[in-house]
Amino acid sequence: MSDLERVVPGSTGAESGLVERARDRLASLPLAGAAAAGYVRDRGGYFLNIAYPSMQAMETVIEEQIYPETDNGVDDSKSEGRNVALYVHVPFCSAECYYCHYYKEFKKPEDKVDSFLDGVESELETHESNLESINARSVYIGGGTPSYLTPDQMDRLFGIIKARVSIEDGAEVSFEMHPESSDEDRLAVLNAHGVNRINIGVESFDDRLLAAENRRHTRQQAIEALERARAAGFPNVNIDFIYGLKGQTIPIWEDTLNTIADLRPSSATLYYLRLKRGTPEYKLYAKYPEKFPTEEDLLTMHAMTFERLEGDLGYTQNPVDWFIRDPKYFHTYQDHNWRKSDETALLGIGPSAYSYMNGWQYYNVNDTDQYLAAVNQGKIPVWRGGKLEGDERMRRTIMLGIKMGMDRRNFQNTYGEDVVDAFPREWEALSDLGLVEVQPEAVVLTYKGKLLADEVGKTFYSEEMRQRMAQVDPHIVSTTWPQINK
Repeated sequence: MSDLERVVPGSTGAESGLVERARDRLASLPLAGAAAAGYVRDRGGYFLNIAYPSMQAMETVIEEQIYPETDNGVDDSKSEGRNVALYVHVPFCSAECYYCHYYKEFKKPEDKVDSFLDGVESELETHESNLESINARSVYIGGGTPSYLTPDQMDRLFGIIKARVSIEDGAEVSFEMHPESSDEDRLAVLNAHGVNRINIGVESFDDRLLAAENRRHTRQQAIEALERARAAGFPNVNIDFIYGLKGQTIPIWEDTLNTIADLRPSSATLYYLRLKRGTPEYKLYAKYPEKFPTEEDLLTMHAMTFERLEGDLGYTQNPVDWFIRDPKYFHTYQDHNWRKSDETALLGIGPSAYSYMNGWQYYNVNDTDQYLAAVNQGKIPVWRGGKLEGDERMRRTIMLGIKMGMDRRNFQNTYGEDVVDAFPREWEALSDLGLVEVQPEAVVLTYKGKLLADEVGKTFYSEEMRQRMAQVDPHIVSTTWPQINK
């Protein structure tokens, strides 16, 4: 039997005061009504609301659709894309984490990584020639594992970016690191290039769970990675965690929260595990669901997180899943990506990166060789996408923006219509279910709504987009989908 199959949830034993408080919080929420209306988290029916339309509803697109030319060769709409939140996807890792659904490659030689960096340079050159200039209001280097790059390769990556992109003074510049590759030499490169936010993928403080997920680091190494980043002078260090891993129990999660309390990071992200078909984790879940926490336990873990971080330690959850110790640690890139996407375009660079430019939501090809073949010919490596027109842009703004709270004045200024008036039936249903609160200046998720934030976003899918999804993946829309959309 493999380590992946061996880990089994254990008995919770006597419950602590934190667990009792969490259960009391959940008991006060009438979740049954939301469930009956289709607002249910479905681990096996992967749905993560980060783009609209979703990948399943997108169609094959070509470069000329993203950057069209008018009769005189100039497209004024290109100016929409000049102010961007820049994302660069580095698709390399030392090995596979079994739950991960992002595009990545393993143990690639340095020359393959160097070719990838050549491709990033070519892709940025192509975008720059189309946009005339690129002004980054925030930057996020993700993956994959960006710290898989050697220090010299990291230095070159930032040199490529800075040669083609003007980064605003004071902009948030984030870089993802794995504890196994968070040494002083890499941190020195990041410091030299003005990185001011480090994101460390910890995922768990339990060594047994880490080994079972093939994480390649221990609890102690994760703590040391955080301490090194702090000692190097980075002002904002975030640490990531996942709840829902196989073998994860309520006591294990409580230990994670208590360790976070001891470390007091600038911020922490705590993600609900969504299982995507094809990953090793999904295959194991389909075969042995009893090895994973129950949905009741997962709800308890979420409530424990809220009670410990917000209630005891004074952290604030904003946006959903992010807990920040102080407003100065607010994640600006995510704000641009979700709440302010109509003001700041999202420009994704690298294989599988997604963008929102000129009303187009699109993905790059998710294969490095295909990516390089396209960019080396001076083409944008676009793969699938969708043009948002009419109320579809409103829908995207709402389903992403609600995770941070919808500012009614900003929506009115952008679309000439109040957000509540634009979709009165949907907001009334969500309010009646206790998922949102309509305030004079904003519409915000309630605590119950934060539990079901991605599911709340489904409410605003248009019928056309839902039907497109059904053609590709009927499971997504046939099991747990808001009844108001059926």
